[in-house]
This record gives sequence, C-alpha cells and structure tokens, in this order.
Amino acid sequence: MSNNLPAQASTGGTVVADVAGPHPVAKALQHDVIRAAGAVRSMPDRGSMVEADVSVVAYTAVVAAGNTPADALQTAAEWARQAPTAEIHSMQIARVPGPRVDLTEFRVTLAVSFPDAETGEHRGDTHQPGAFPHVLYRKPTS
Repeated sequence: MSNNLPAQASTGGTVVADVAGPHPVAKALQHDVIRAAGAVRSMPDRGSMVEADVSVVAYTAVVAAGNTPADALQTAAEWARQAPTAEIHSMQIARVPGPRVDLTEFRVTLAVSFPDAETGEHRGDTHQPGAFPHVLYRKPTS
C-alpha cells in the first residue's frame, strides 16, 4: 500500500481510515501547489500583445496501471464505473518502466473532480466556461 494513503483498519466488516494527523499526500500537494504558483509568478512579462493565462489546478489524479494499453484503459474504465459522479477533465496514457528492468507497464492518469457537497455542482472549468476559480495568478495585461 502506498505511504501516501491513510492506514486502514477493519472493524466488523467496515473499513475505517486512520486520519489522525496530516498525511504525506497533503504535504506533497501543498508543496506542489506552492512551487507551481511560484513558477507562474516568476514568468517574465511577454508584452501586451499576448493575451494568455497560466493557471495551477489541483485536481485529483487517478492512476490505473496495466501490462498493456488496453489493460490500463480497462482498469481506468472500471474505476470510472465505480465513481459515477467523477468528472474526468483529462486523460493521459504513458509507457513507464516496470518493477524490473525487462518489464514495462502502461499507466492511464485521469484528472478528476467531484461535485460540491453542498450545491452538487462541479467546479471544473469544463462546467463553468469563463469562470476560473482555480487561477492562482494572472499576469497583468498592459
């Protein structure tokens, strides 16, 4: 089991996550967002002729692995069927080194979000065109 996931304990058929204290994934996410925002802020001004934004988005990444591209895609599809409220924003497939030098595996990475618990609405930019609440920094236009 990944060190980034909370430990699980079984109590009479119910799986309970041990969430006492910050987990490494929370620290890693905070670190990544701070570093990414810093990189955006340090971008040189490209002049008033360029109208473009750079944003930092913290989506959940779901990674499905398989021995073939089809296996990885099938695993990702199975996950998506188990999470019907997930909104998939993007998908990437990559061939990566496996656990041994002579092996490779394929990984499908899904960037997903889930509906707001109070409103039921998705917050991703695919659902709110023109509204980018996730923009941490926007270069001023001259």
